[in-house]
Amino acid sequence: MKRKKSFLIIFLLLLLLVGFIIVFLFKGTGNNILLPKDDSAEEWNGDQKLPSGEKSDEKTIKIPGISSLVFISNQKEQKVNFCNPKENTCLFRMTLYIEENQYWQSGYIDPGKGYYSIALDNVLKSGDYNGYLLIECFKEDGTALNNAKVEFQLKVVDE
Repeated sequence: MKRKKSFLIIFLLLLLLVGFIIVFLFKGTGNNILLPKDDSAEEWNGDQKLPSGEKSDEKTIKIPGISSLVFISNQKEQKVNFCNPKENTCLFRMTLYIEENQYWQSGYIDPGKGYYSIALDNVLKSGDYNGYLLIECFKEDGTALNNAKVEFQLKVVDE
């Protein structure tokens, strides 16, 4: 019986010692376990040039950008510079949206062709609007390729 008591006392003392060791080791870390660091990480000195993934014989589609447009109020005919760059090998179909409403859509445009003037579906009043030109790309057989949403600010002014 005395042997069982002494074994139990030794077991409790060992358990208490292990508890103290655990508390002592993690006391300075706010009870958080230290995470292992990745030694393969390097000092960061800004972005590096990455491979483009393009092969020299691979074709890309050039999408013209628009930062802003100015239209004349209460007039359907508007001057623009919308084109399918001649470097492309696909057809474009362009759709003009103003405040999420469609105002104009082209037919299918060959590379090297474009529009200097378009006729809107509706007239606009003076003011500032959000707009975007949806450019859809197609092969000649009608297969859809990628598309782009070119966002811009539209200012409509009185003539």
